[in-house]
Order: sequence, then structure tokens, then C-alpha cells
Amino acid sequence: MYKVIAALAALAAAGVSIGLVAPAWAATQLHEDGTGFVTGADARAALGWDEETLQANAASLEFVAESESVTEISWECVRPGTSEVLAQRTDLVITETRGIASTPSRLWWRAVVGFRLEGFDGRGASSAVPEGPAPHSCPDPAWALVPESSRTVEQKGEPVLAVVHGGVQHPVPAG
Repeated sequence: MYKVIAALAALAAAGVSIGLVAPAWAATQLHEDGTGFVTGADARAALGWDEETLQANAASLEFVAESESVTEISWECVRPGTSEVLAQRTDLVITETRGIASTPSRLWWRAVVGFRLEGFDGRGASSAVPEGPAPHSCPDPAWALVPESSRTVEQKGEPVLAVVHGGVQHPVPAG
């Protein structure tokens, strides 16, 4: 009986030294549907925390994905009776933040090794900020919109995963 207990104690001790980090196959990743995984090491790096602080505060952490897209609208105005053409442009910057449901991933002795991302949870916010003149406007009534000169190009950025603590977002290191 003593040998079994000693062997279990040795295994537990070895597991503690190996198990406080995420397995080698685990990597922080965020999928399109909000599922994925954040390693404890990446959460600590984002927050600037040590292992003890992560263990004590894991239950209070939240995760969000923030993405930004830019819609560029360009058009031309002409001064009637002249060949003077003025190119106009405005950018509409849309930022969207979506909450992600998560659960701390724990080892059998309750140590947090990461966080399982379970998908978008319905929380979120978005903002749209125009940068430039009103679309399809000309500088003054002396100018006229050139018919069919309008062009629209949309650029979507990749979502940035962030861990939230105390209402402050901290970007999680990528890759």
C-alpha cells in the first residue's frame, strides 16, 4: 500500500511541474463562430500577470473579439462648363466588439491552464465613424456630382481577441 501511495505522490509531483502550462498541442486560437482556446500563458502575457494572479482571478475574466472594417467611398465632382474635376473620398470606419462565452480549463487539481471559448454570447457593441465629407457631396453648389463616378471598396480586418479584466481590454498575443 505504501508503494502505491508513494508512486501516486511521485506522479502528482511530476504532473504539477508539467501540468501548470498548457499542453504542447494547445495554442490560442479564435474561430469564426467565437469558439476556440486561450492558453493560460497567453492570458498572463496579455494581462502582465504571474501564475498566482491568474489562478486567483481566472473566474472574473471575460473575452471579446474586436474587428474593424473600413468602407472607402470615392466619387468625383465637376465644375460645369470647365474640365475641372475634383476627386472626393470618405472612409466609414466600423468597429464591432462581440462578447465570447468562456470557461476556465482546469486540471484535475483545479489549476487553470487556459480558457475554452464557447462562442459569441450576444453581448456586443458597434460604432461607425465617418472620416471625410458626406458621401456623394461636392464642395459647394458650383460643383456637380459626376454621374456613375461612385466607387465603394470594403476592407475587413481580422478579429483581435482580447481578455477583459476590470472593464479594460487587453489584446491577447497572436500566434
